Amino acid sequence: MDANKSTNKNSGMLTDDELAVYEFALRDEFNGMHIPLEKQEYYLEKILKANEECILHLRKKGAIAISREVIEDDNIFGA
Repeated sequence: MDANKSTNKNSGMLTDDELAVYEFALRDEFNGMHIPLEKQEYYLEKILKANEECILHLRKKGAIAISREVIEDDNIFGA
């Protein structure tokens, strides 16, 4: 099992279902923002493989808010 995948939603790791949903939603948002594919891959890596604090932040805020937050300087994801 991947280090960032889990079956326990209360953990700081994404479940397989969450991973699929967040990746789809983030890609959709990034495409709508006309972010180049290379940058999208970079942002997705930073978001989906983040530490526990960041994963909990993602769950709380959701993909739309995070897609806008991650492109700003000094964001929680270090992107």
